[in-house]
Amino acid sequence: MRKIILSTAAILSLVLSSCESKKTENTEVLTNKSEVVEQPVVSESDIANNLESSASTNSYMVLLDNGQEKKVALDPNETIISANNLPVNAQNFVSKNFGNMEFVNAIKEVDRNITTYNIQLKDGTKIEFTDNGDWTEVKNGLGKAIPIKFFPDAIQKYLQSKYPKIDAKSIEMDSKDKEIKVELLQNKVDLKFDLNGNFIKID
Repeated sequence: MRKIILSTAAILSLVLSSCESKKTENTEVLTNKSEVVEQPVVSESDIANNLESSASTNSYMVLLDNGQEKKVALDPNETIISANNLPVNAQNFVSKNFGNMEFVNAIKEVDRNITTYNIQLKDGTKIEFTDNGDWTEVKNGLGKAIPIKFFPDAIQKYLQSKYPKIDAKSIEMDSKDKEIKVELLQNKVDLKFDLNGNFIKID
């Protein structure tokens, strides 16, 4: 009888030991699971945002001639700048002739130690400036007129006399050929003037 009691006690002891072991294992599994769930997860949107953020310094938006916006790659010699980093003369020119028109982009370009600034406005106007902020080219790619109040006086008078109902689409100061080129909008006529604004010919 004593042997039976001892045997039964031994069996109960083994069963209890086994149960405690399983409890411990289950607790560890649950703990591990909770640790995995609590780890931070990076979502696909976060990844996309990070990629776009890193790429934004290597590209910028331009307004195409059809009015659509497009992202283009930044050339090695180009730097994206804010409007406030344009030369003062350039800032004054934009403010005086285009008011508070929103900028699409502003790019500083250094090529063979020559610095130029190129900007594009929301209405499609593109302007190129020298390092001093003097304009060298103003044009609109959306078929809109540009103001002529900054044109040399002689050119303004010529246009008002010969083409009073025709708008200007672009003007370019060509220092190499020592000419000022004006493209008219409605009739697509190209005019050439000398640097003093005297008419040369229709091109």
